[in-house]
Amino acid sequence: MKVNSVVRVWLFLMLLMWSVFASANSHMKVVFINPGYATDNDSGDFWPNVNHFMVAAANDLNIDLVSLHAERNHILMKKLVSDAIALKPDYLILVNEKQMLPQMLEQLVDTDIKVFLLLNKFSRSQQASLPDNIKSKVIGCLSPNNKKVGEQLAEALIKRAGELKKQQLTMYALLGDYNTPAAEERRFGLQRALKKHPHVSLIDSTVASWSESKAYKKTYGVLSKHPADIIWSANDAMAFGAIAAVNKLKQSDKVIIGGINWDVHDKAYATDVSFGGHVTLGAKALLMLHDNHLYPKKAGAMSQQLAIFESSDSPAREPFGKLLREQEFEQIDFSRFSVSAQQPLEFNLQNLVNTRH
Repeated sequence: MKVNSVVRVWLFLMLLMWSVFASANSHMKVVFINPGYATDNDSGDFWPNVNHFMVAAANDLNIDLVSLHAERNHILMKKLVSDAIALKPDYLILVNEKQMLPQMLEQLVDTDIKVFLLLNKFSRSQQASLPDNIKSKVIGCLSPNNKKVGEQLAEALIKRAGELKKQQLTMYALLGDYNTPAAEERRFGLQRALKKHPHVSLIDSTVASWSESKAYKKTYGVLSKHPADIIWSANDAMAFGAIAAVNKLKQSDKVIIGGINWDVHDKAYATDVSFGGHVTLGAKALLMLHDNHLYPKKAGAMSQQLAIFESSDSPAREPFGKLLREQEFEQIDFSRFSVSAQQPLEFNLQNLVNTRH
C-alpha cells in the first residue's frame, strides 16, 4: 500500500508538472488586421515592416499569428473582422485607421475574442460616445507619443534650417489624412512647435494620404509657386515624394526635409531629419499579450504609451537601418523582453539591436 501510495503521489506530481509546462508553452492565437499592404508600396514599407517584426516575435514567443491586410482600404479593413472571427483567435489586434474602430468592434460584441489596440487608440470623441459594451471588448492598447514626435520633427527641422542663415523661414507641411488619430496628433505637435517659432510661417499644409506619389505631385505644385525652406512630412514616404519634387525643381540645396518612420529608400537615407522606432510596436504588443496571457501576476500594464521614437542622430539609427535593409528581423531574440526571461530587458531600439543572434 505504501508503494502504491508513493507511485500515485509521484504520478500526480508528474501530471501536475506536465500540465503547468503545457500551459506555459501552449499556443495562443492572435489575428492582426494590418491596415497596410503586405509588401513595399507607395505609402512606404512601414506596415510591411510592422508585420515582419510581429512574425519574428510570434516565432520566439510560440504565438500563432495570422495577419490580414486591408491594403489602405478602410472599408476592406472593416470587412476583414468577419474573416478574423472565423479564425477563432484568442486576441484580435486592431488599428483605429480612419477612425473605423467602432464599426469593427460592433461586430465582436457577441464573441469571446479580446481586442488589443495598436498605434492608433480611441479618439477622444469615441472614448466619450461609445457604449460600454463596445469599449469593454478592448483589454489594452499600445501607442507612441505622436504629438511629441510631430513637435520634435518640426523643432529639429527648424534647428537644421538655421544653416540657411535666414531671419524668416517658410515651411510646407505634408499631412497623413484627416481622420486617423496618429495623423491628427502629429499635426497638433507641428502646430505646437510653430507657436514657439514666430519667425517660421506655414505657407501651406496638404493631406497626401501617406503616399509618395501624391506627395510628389502636391509638393511640385505648391513649391513651383511658393518656394519653402522646410518641408515637414508626417511620414517618410511622403518626404521621399517631396525630395523627388524638390530635385525636379532644382531646389534641393535650399530646402530642409524631414519625416517619420525611418523608412529605407533606395538603400540610402535621403531625408535631412527623421524620427522612427514605432515600427517595432507590433512586436511589443505581442509581448504584452503573451505576458498577460501566461504570467498575469508579473505582466505590466496593458495600456501603455511607449517613448519609442528616436531621431536619425540616434546611435541606434545605423544598426537599426541595417536590420531593416537586410531584413534581419528573425535575428532579434524577443524572448529576452518577456517577463519570463531571467532578466527581462527594457523594450527599446538599442536593446533590440543588441539582442540579435
